[in-house]
Amino acid sequence: MIKVFTDFLYPTEVEDVVKLFFSDVSLCEADEADLVSLFFKDGDVVTNICRFNGCETRNTFNCDSMDELQYIRVAKRYAKTAVYNCLKNVTGRRMPWGSLTGIRPVKLAVQLTEEGKDYKREFADFFDVSSEKIALVEEILQQQRFIRNGDDYADLYIGIPFCVTRCSYCSFTGGEIARLGKYVQPYIDTLCKEITSTLQFARNNGIVIKNVYFGGGTPTSLDTVSLSRILDCVTVDAEEYTVEAGRPDTIDREKLDVLLQHGVNRISVNPQSFNDCTLQKVGRKHSVQEMYDKYGLARQYPFVINADLIAGLPEETVDMFAHSIDSLIKLRPDNITVHTLALKKGAELKLQNYRGQQQQVARMVEYSHDVLQKSGYKAYYMYRQKYMSDNLENVGFCLEGKQCVYNVDNMEELRSIIACGSNAISKRVYSGLNRIERSANAKDIITYINNIDQYTKRKFQLFE
Repeated sequence: MIKVFTDFLYPTEVEDVVKLFFSDVSLCEADEADLVSLFFKDGDVVTNICRFNGCETRNTFNCDSMDELQYIRVAKRYAKTAVYNCLKNVTGRRMPWGSLTGIRPVKLAVQLTEEGKDYKREFADFFDVSSEKIALVEEILQQQRFIRNGDDYADLYIGIPFCVTRCSYCSFTGGEIARLGKYVQPYIDTLCKEITSTLQFARNNGIVIKNVYFGGGTPTSLDTVSLSRILDCVTVDAEEYTVEAGRPDTIDREKLDVLLQHGVNRISVNPQSFNDCTLQKVGRKHSVQEMYDKYGLARQYPFVINADLIAGLPEETVDMFAHSIDSLIKLRPDNITVHTLALKKGAELKLQNYRGQQQQVARMVEYSHDVLQKSGYKAYYMYRQKYMSDNLENVGFCLEGKQCVYNVDNMEELRSIIACGSNAISKRVYSGLNRIERSANAKDIITYINNIDQYTKRKFQLFE
């Protein structure tokens, strides 16, 4: 246990950096601390000091002419960097993303450029990001040449919190559809009400829906009638219409027909691994052969198809993961997303104190990036999460022209998201002000159903 004291106004920022080096961290009073992070402001000069195990690091910046939002951003950067440099000096360890703990490195690169800075130099010299990760950011920026359509446009997100089984790495709210059966129809009734009123609100306020995304859970865990009923409510002519059909054991011809009839043009079919023993360990009730069968069925339709893999699943070796990547590339999906296992609160693996496969995961990710690029795939979006194995990242790859625009909009926060469903978070992007405001629905299904009018009203106030 590493005990940390900080007088910084944003203590979780300091704590997040310490967690890059030590898994067990807690905040405490100054006289109990192993690591001390101090923050001083003298006029326009701000100084950060970190002391740990006989080592002291410090840095300063001048906040003259900064507005409040810019000051907060820069203060966080400097406080975190002082802590990171101290821990790096003591432990001798260097993190691939340096002192960056946020989930959007590409967005930060854009912000630094808009501030008149060379983001590559800032990433290398100030944040201590590795050259490999800087190159990854540059590749993604080259693929994200989308037109920003202004604040009158938005994407629509619809959340389905049900799945056929709960995977051991999953921390999402909701759960197994068989166990929650009595709530399925009330949830669908409530969701249809919310979608209908939301789209009417958008029309009344001149908001144009560009892209639609059904996430989960697994939307295709619903029966065909229920799925069709929800799709009937989406009365917009979206440019990109995605439905996650991630579990192969939820896919059949009838559901694919319904998706196609409603204008869906993108789906996912996610193996996560091409090793049957791994699928059994993590609680996925489909086989590798079923993945091949259902993928082949989906390929008979004109959908753009995404497929996910996870690096670092329990007891998988580098060779086993390489087998999964090689097998998936042979299928030639339009998009491949390589996730790094994140041990998040609420997941069964976290409750079991699974520690992950340190060092091996970095080799898995490195192999996947290398072989995907050689096979014609380009990295086009990325995000990071807390508690990720080896402090790495999730990266979406695509064949030429097959980027998922919604993923880019969402992860880089380029466009407002109007969201429906439990645990759905609406985001209003004020592009000219570099500001984002949010409104969240309840995570719990019952609370969402019972209070839908309250959540809808709050969401509409956000966009009025």
